[in-house]
Amino acid sequence: MQKTIQLILVAVFLCASIKISAQDNINLQSIIIDSTLTKDANAVVRSEEVLIEINSINSVRVKTKRIVTVLNKFGKGYADSFEWYSPSTKIKKLQATIYDGFGKEVKKYKKKDFSDRSVYDGISLMNDDRMKYFEYTPVDYPYTLVFESEVEKSSSAFIQSWKPVIGYRLSVEESSYKILNPTKIPLRSKETNFGGYAIGVNKLDSEISYSIKGVKAELPEVNSPSFYEIFPKAMLALENFALEGVEGSATDWKSFGKWRYDNLLVGRDQLPEETIQKINKLVSNVNTKEEKVKLIYEYVQNKTRYISIQLGIGGWVPFPASDVDRLGYGDCKALTNYTKALLSTQGIQSYYTVVYGDRNKEDIDFDFASMQGNHIILNVPNEEEDIWLECTNQTLPFNFIGDFTDNRNVLVLKPEGGEIKRTKKYGPEENILHTTATVNLTADKAMNATIRRKSKGLVYNWKYGIQFKTPKDQQLHYKEHWGYINNLEINSIKHGDDKDAIKFTEDLEVSCSSYTKKAGSRLLVAPNLFSCDQSNLPKYENRQTPLVISRGYINTDEYVINIPKEYAIGNLPEKKSIETEFGSYTYELEKINESQIKFKRFLKIIDGTFPKEKYEEYRKFRSEIKKIDKSKIVLKQQ
Repeated sequence: MQKTIQLILVAVFLCASIKISAQDNINLQSIIIDSTLTKDANAVVRSEEVLIEINSINSVRVKTKRIVTVLNKFGKGYADSFEWYSPSTKIKKLQATIYDGFGKEVKKYKKKDFSDRSVYDGISLMNDDRMKYFEYTPVDYPYTLVFESEVEKSSSAFIQSWKPVIGYRLSVEESSYKILNPTKIPLRSKETNFGGYAIGVNKLDSEISYSIKGVKAELPEVNSPSFYEIFPKAMLALENFALEGVEGSATDWKSFGKWRYDNLLVGRDQLPEETIQKINKLVSNVNTKEEKVKLIYEYVQNKTRYISIQLGIGGWVPFPASDVDRLGYGDCKALTNYTKALLSTQGIQSYYTVVYGDRNKEDIDFDFASMQGNHIILNVPNEEEDIWLECTNQTLPFNFIGDFTDNRNVLVLKPEGGEIKRTKKYGPEENILHTTATVNLTADKAMNATIRRKSKGLVYNWKYGIQFKTPKDQQLHYKEHWGYINNLEINSIKHGDDKDAIKFTEDLEVSCSSYTKKAGSRLLVAPNLFSCDQSNLPKYENRQTPLVISRGYINTDEYVINIPKEYAIGNLPEKKSIETEFGSYTYELEKINESQIKFKRFLKIIDGTFPKEKYEEYRKFRSEIKKIDKSKIVLKQQ
């Protein structure tokens, strides 16, 4: 009897063990994921837990556990596992385990199994940041990654934000984030885009936590706001903090800017007397402030080159101006500080400015002072309009920042403190592409043309880099740009770059052996040879986001088309015009004489943010333009 009882107990224990083990496996099986979360998803975050312990301003511990199921090859990036480390950031724990679709363990990685490499950006002279990472090549999909890490940091100026959704086509079963602050150092927070999500928020004197569950994958939509204007995000910052051993305190941008100015900039603007005399001589024959700034900016462009330097606090402190003067190179911080120092020799006040540099505009948050931005430019106050200088670019014209830092909030560092300003906005009337051409058509369907294109404003920014390409790549560029013209040949290319006027000119000669089409005795010609709208905006049944047109512009075209002597001009279509709140468009043909036609086109796009319901109107506007641009006329054989 006792033996029987023992056997029953063993059996119960084994069953319990199997159940627990099975339960663990079931948790990692991809088949149990709710179908509403796999719909449109490339990956699913099964669980994410981030715990941040603030022990002092010089000691922060971050623990992370993340479980991600990758559904297909497009979701592999969401399972990338790595940790950064440096002299001020130590990795205490690092491991990853891969499971197959049935929850069976495939491979385990311990800290020693992770690869190690420098965080080298390709342009850095020095960089002491490194990363531990592992690469996994999946045999099959789906698979699941369980990643765990623990990191200790001696800098508290950066507190990791909570971003539960980090991409499109990513679902989240659950995500949690908690900050433990037992020393009760004042902690500020700001939540954005929480509306429409079931988010748990708990705020106590020594603890802040956020949690979310059941976030369905979102699909990207064209002309939508930036990603982080859509999905939930919580930013956090300590009022008392340390950055690489430099302690600070701030509650707003004024005090934060004051700390950064006093601790990271002061005393780094000294220059050799020889250089000062050289600058005095350089500007001796000019009278206006703007002319002096221009000469000094061009002096920096000709003397220096950009190389990133990221060592400890050097990642935030610029090299002394005297070092840049001697060496002839520096990163964005060093070159901006150097230009600032040169201007100060002439009594010209300028300000070191922090910005998010990217073609996709991102603002320094106006309401939340913290370590933000990824780039430095220079602000020179001016009576009519501030001058903005991009000091890392040796080819950009003076006072032209282009689309990398245009029209966004930036932090200007002044002796009295920080100030949020907005960089220059280039309006549609400033961003111009004007194309003229003389086109010769022949009876055997061939075409040859001479083309001149003049670009100004941001269009200059988008075009002027062509001149630095190899001749082969220039040919390829134009063939791709006019890819709708079959068998196009680029016979000659000449570029002109007027930096004073900020105008870029392209002169080309092109030809095509079969541009027109024959239909019996008639010749079919598309008069718009060089500005056909190639946009192809998708139609949405249920658009989710507002319509965003980030930058406006104006395109104008005027061609003289010489027709073959064997053909006569038939009836030309009437002028077509479209007027909308997004812009305007005209298409016009005019008979000059019996053998010449003038083609004229005007397109203006207005930037702005519009309600999502307006997207379909905009799509139809662009679709109608595309249709008209392709239209043909008939030449009758004489």
